[in-house]
Amino acid sequence: MSSTEFNFTDEEFLTVINLMCKMDMPAGKEFIPVAHMEELLNAERLDSLGIVVFFIWISELFGIPESDVAEFAQIEELTPRAIKDFVIANCTQTYAYADAEEFAKKCL
Repeated sequence: MSSTEFNFTDEEFLTVINLMCKMDMPAGKEFIPVAHMEELLNAERLDSLGIVVFFIWISELFGIPESDVAEFAQIEELTPRAIKDFVIANCTQTYAYADAEEFAKKCL
């Protein structure tokens, strides 16, 4: 069920981010979930390839042009809050939380 109104709570958005990060973790590496919206997404969670894949899924899930996502991904302090604000400002489609969670599982 696609729409253009983004209405994820912070908790729901963190769950989707954690799912994407966890699915991208190398085998044998322990995943430590992102606990709050102001926490930095650093190299312990996503390596350079992981960042690229993560933002491809953000682009696909929320209908944001890849060029806009690539420009945004260059910020130094990448937090779930910054990503959510970016998505709210730029999404052309979104889903109910349950649909987004299923989308993320299928794609990853």
